[in-house]
Amino acid sequence: MGGDRSRSRSRSRSRSRSRSPPRGGSSPQDPPNGGGDKHLSSGRDDEEVKLYVGNLDYSTDERRLKDEFRQFGDVTDVFLPMDRNTQRPRGFGFVTLSSRSAAEKAIEKMDQQSLDGRTIRVSESKPRGEGRAGGGPGGFNAAGREEVKLYVGNLSFDTAEETLRRLFEQDGTVTDCFLPTDRESGRVRGFAFVTMPAAEAEKALYKLNGYELDGRSLKVNEAKPKERGPPRGGGGYGGGYDDYGGGGGGGGYGGDRGGGYSGGG
Repeated sequence: MGGDRSRSRSRSRSRSRSRSPPRGGSSPQDPPNGGGDKHLSSGRDDEEVKLYVGNLDYSTDERRLKDEFRQFGDVTDVFLPMDRNTQRPRGFGFVTLSSRSAAEKAIEKMDQQSLDGRTIRVSESKPRGEGRAGGGPGGFNAAGREEVKLYVGNLSFDTAEETLRRLFEQDGTVTDCFLPTDRESGRVRGFAFVTMPAAEAEKALYKLNGYELDGRSLKVNEAKPKERGPPRGGGGYGGGYDDYGGGGGGGGYGGDRGGGYSGGG
């Protein structure tokens, strides 16, 4: 018994010594959705699994991560969030593998291993219940939709729909881009909705929340369905148009692009 405790303490001290010292007195930032559990949740083997890779060296790029993880299976996506102020990597990333068995092997072999001089952490990526830019209590895309509608706030009145669409198309396919306008003046209202496939929408959210466009710092989060209530009055936007909420503005916009969404922040 005493010998087992001694060996356990020895392993603990060894693991502690293997961790890389923080750079400049601080460690890389934690991700908005945090790391998950080393043990994968149950599911089919043929479904993709996103892994969180933490404590990365700032020199580790997406190509390096892909080359390192492809030994376990098909790597379908690699994403390294960047600090929007410094444009430097934030010290963590996400690697998506094509099957659960590949992800399990990657966690088993790569967690607590040295990569580019740092002892990395590898686990299944789990949405954090609170505190991320686009998530509510259930995390990003809690409903599991194939496409996700993003709310884009703090837009300049000079930003055109095509400009916004091109910006988001850098991260994937934009299936819809809509800038609501004021019914009376015809002017844009300073926010928009962009719809993309779920995985691409999540990547765009990470990259573009806080991005400066036309002199304005964008606010990007997951658009949340609005709770239906009695027709609005006094705001001038009722009467069948209560479909797009303005993230603090009254009323909304409908037609075939409606669906009762508002800013999720």
